[in-house]
Amino acid sequence: MLVVPNRVDLTTMLELEKALGGRNRVAWMVEVSVGPGEAIMSHIQQTQPTGFSCSINQQGRDYVLSKVRQYLESGRHVVLLPGRPLQSPASLADVPGYLLSLFDSTPLHAMPVYVGMYNHYFDAAITTCEPYDCLHISLCPPVRAGHQLGARVQAAWMSAQVAQLQRHPLLEHPCLPQMLVEAILRHPERRLLDGVDDSELTYRDLLSAAVMTTGVIERHSAAERIGIILPPGKLGVIANLACLLAGVTAVNINYTATPEQFDHMVKTAGLTRFITDTRFTNMQRQFAWPRSRDLIYLDEELGEQGTWKLKAWTALGKWRTPQQLMQHADVASPEPEDVASIHFTGGTEDKPLGVPVTYRMLLAAVISLRCRLQLGAGHDVLLSVLPAYMPAGLVCGILLPLLGGFDMVTYPMAAAGKRLCTLVQQHAVAFVANTPAGIRAMLKAARDGRALSSLQYCLSVGAKLSAELAEAAHQHYGIQLLESYGTAEALPFVAASMPAPAAPETTRLMLPTARKGSVGAPLPGVAVRITGLYTPEPSATPSRPGLIWLKGPAVTRQYLGISNEDSPRMHGDWFCTGDVGYMSPDGLLTVMGRRVRFTQMGDEMIPHVQLEEILYKIYNVPQEDNERKLAIVSVPSRTGGEELVVLSTLHKEVIPSDYLTLRYGVTNLHLPASWAPRHILPVKYIPTLPNGKLDYQTCYIGACRMLKIKLD
Repeated sequence: MLVVPNRVDLTTMLELEKALGGRNRVAWMVEVSVGPGEAIMSHIQQTQPTGFSCSINQQGRDYVLSKVRQYLESGRHVVLLPGRPLQSPASLADVPGYLLSLFDSTPLHAMPVYVGMYNHYFDAAITTCEPYDCLHISLCPPVRAGHQLGARVQAAWMSAQVAQLQRHPLLEHPCLPQMLVEAILRHPERRLLDGVDDSELTYRDLLSAAVMTTGVIERHSAAERIGIILPPGKLGVIANLACLLAGVTAVNINYTATPEQFDHMVKTAGLTRFITDTRFTNMQRQFAWPRSRDLIYLDEELGEQGTWKLKAWTALGKWRTPQQLMQHADVASPEPEDVASIHFTGGTEDKPLGVPVTYRMLLAAVISLRCRLQLGAGHDVLLSVLPAYMPAGLVCGILLPLLGGFDMVTYPMAAAGKRLCTLVQQHAVAFVANTPAGIRAMLKAARDGRALSSLQYCLSVGAKLSAELAEAAHQHYGIQLLESYGTAEALPFVAASMPAPAAPETTRLMLPTARKGSVGAPLPGVAVRITGLYTPEPSATPSRPGLIWLKGPAVTRQYLGISNEDSPRMHGDWFCTGDVGYMSPDGLLTVMGRRVRFTQMGDEMIPHVQLEEILYKIYNVPQEDNERKLAIVSVPSRTGGEELVVLSTLHKEVIPSDYLTLRYGVTNLHLPASWAPRHILPVKYIPTLPNGKLDYQTCYIGACRMLKIKLD
């Protein structure tokens, strides 16, 4: 059996020898370009175990396979010995994609081995090197020989990683409220800096205000769930922290939602009371606010209790242990699978769906993100501009700084470019997650690269990052924008690109951390499966486009009020995202778009998003994040099948030459003529959802009506 571990240190090497029947049953394979570390090399030189070294580049694939075959025929397991390449922290494997691909389409069966290295503390709960608190080795089920063996080995590693992480000490019996109290009291002088009025609140005072707010919640509502209608800021942090401490399920409401969407969310979650702020209700007048008697004005409630009570709780926190303070404040001790918050989907194809988020899911999400970031607690600053109704806003903007001991700067408007640039420069912000529209506003406001030079991580969330924006940021400001991919059902990210670590001169191999068009590698604890478009079964060719399915401790297993039997997106532990994408041999995920945003013509899949980008180029029109001028939809063809339609605000009327422009524009880019839309429909505007994404359902219905196509 060819044995393929994701990584090996000296302890793992010795354990694998035992697990595989002893030293006499193992032959170690060393590829010289990815040679193992010093400790293993020293052990090999001293003990001289059986094995061989090879070089694919110099000796060729056939020679390497013949050596593997030779040792297998002698009755030994050939074990690949990975080296120590430079790569992102908490990466899945130390094995480069080209080495895995070596065994594709050969008669060799493989046994993947996942080696997990873990610590019992938050900052490095998942690691890839010594020192570590515990080591888990999982021998995965054998993978049969055949096409894309390497990709199927990667899939086995991801599943094993998920299974191991489920048993992590921090997730087996997580008490998130207790961890928050302990983390805050470990870093009591860290600060929340409000970018609106430049006020400061230490984490100790923040905890005191949250404890006071738990009393407000108990006094005004006996319900298990409470709505929060607040933008990013100190009151939003206090309200969400208070709900976690009180064991009350927080439902952060999208305050840009339509009255119909808001009414649907309220009924689905069963909400009767809402926490908000007087100033915000006056500013957000277009929102369909509930009755005043159902609103809890947090600013007024805390003001009525007075500063003396805040000082009393702060003093108590100085002289009491976290356990004593928790007992005195009656902090909740929920079960791991209790629901901590409820998020709603963007409603891309239907009404927003409620996603119950457990305490375990929240903690797993923060752990997986923290382990991927190279940030230093105590001196790095995080900027929080995304609302908490977005998973990234809750995890990146509230939980990550509180649990990690980072200063946080808050600002309620993600697209206030000039103010955000000032805050980044003033506080030397190292991390920000923002929408592409918000990032574009920041870049426009920045006069030069110095204003944003402190940013180590500028993460694009919520929508696809355009290549034009990424290229402009790199060329004009020297900033690498990092694309991410996430859904409301998987907190907060499925995958995220990361900056390449600094490479010393002695580096022999660096594994890619990002690539143009890719959303990066899946975060630790997220398993990705690529399937056919109409089946949940894993594809034999994961490097070809298919539906993206997910599982992991931070991935939901149900929707609020909907059984799994009624949801085709749930299949056992796996969740179907409805997005189309593929995995590259080096473990990077590429997302091509929603399933509904593809048109199948014969064996060809035409991606609407890519076609829209092409049309912008054909018409020589800039593609703005905040204003859509084009939209592609697929409608039933009168001759059977589907046909492409473009909704356009660029046309007031359509003449025959417009179709020739489309056809020749497409073919001049060496694309099939079938990519040219069959109809151009002039419209006054392109409907979008509150999250900025295309309202595809409205566009589809409108296109069918304009073409007089009967709807089912």
